[in-house]
Amino acid sequence: MAVIREGDPMAMLAWKKQQEEQQTSQTLSSNASHVPRKPVYKGPPPKPNRYGIRPGYRWDGTDRGNGFEDQVLEALHSKGRKKEEAYKWSSADM
Repeated sequence: MAVIREGDPMAMLAWKKQQEEQQTSQTLSSNASHVPRKPVYKGPPPKPNRYGIRPGYRWDGTDRGNGFEDQVLEALHSKGRKKEEAYKWSSADM
């Protein structure tokens, strides 16, 4: 922030610059609530995937995969179920 002194030939330019900065800071603070957001997908809920990636806003809801993702998720969940069931069987006698 520039200090404006009496008798300075550039004082008017510094004063105008200060006024412009104040106006832009006020407009930026008032426009903060109107920040444009990226569009999001609004269709039916998609199938889960390994990485939790949401579909793009242009996706039409059709799964065009070859089923690999389903197999990976099924193996992951069945491994956990088998481990839990084995623990229950092993600790059932106690």
